[in-house]
Amino acid sequence: MLIILGLILISLIVIVGGDRGVVSLIALVGNLLLLSFAIWLMAAGVPVLFVTVGAGIVISCITLFYQNGTNVKTWSAFISVAITMLVLFFVIYVVIWSTEAGGLNEIQSVGDDILYYNMDLNISMRNVMVSVILLSTLGAILDMALTVTTSVYEVKNHKSEMKFTELVESGMKIGREVIGTTVNTLLFAYLGESLLLFTYLKMQNYSLELLLNSKILFQNFASMIFGAIACVMVMPIAAVLMAKMLAVK
Repeated sequence: MLIILGLILISLIVIVGGDRGVVSLIALVGNLLLLSFAIWLMAAGVPVLFVTVGAGIVISCITLFYQNGTNVKTWSAFISVAITMLVLFFVIYVVIWSTEAGGLNEIQSVGDDILYYNMDLNISMRNVMVSVILLSTLGAILDMALTVTTSVYEVKNHKSEMKFTELVESGMKIGREVIGTTVNTLLFAYLGESLLLFTYLKMQNYSLELLLNSKILFQNFASMIFGAIACVMVMPIAAVLMAKMLAVK
């Protein structure tokens, strides 16, 4: 069934997207192969955070430069994403290590499958959790950054007399229009994924207090929350950088 669904997706991308769809499909396959290689490196003992940073940079280059070309729009988006992810990296790292959110959650740790797990792993589960959140956040932030930079670029092309502050404000207005749908997309993606989990917790009579303080809830919603924060943060950075580059140009 997965093969059939995959073939349907590929067919739709090629038919509807045309040449751009083929390029996007190649980029998607490249990113999947890169993530698989990153997982292999982590399992082989390469430092998790080092692999995560390297994979994030390459994924950003594939998504921005390969799909959309090397130009002022993609460079502005790339720098904006790099700045935002650098700031978030330290925040996420501190939050994960202070809350001890890595590793198995309450449900996984009491399941029968745990008897078959090899616990002798030379990998920091907290660093793995940091990696998961960073890579989960990357897709949404790339989309938001490129949306803002492209919008500012097109506004400048049609109204070349616009000043720096006007371009920044234009980018911010467009970003505000998009941010609502982006946050909703992140929210419903994780809610839909966790629907069965919430049903199970309800059947087990988990109290609201216990649920709010559980590791399982934090692990499921941390990526969504940090993704939304990243999208909000990258919006003004991308608008300012794009306007600055166009002003210099």
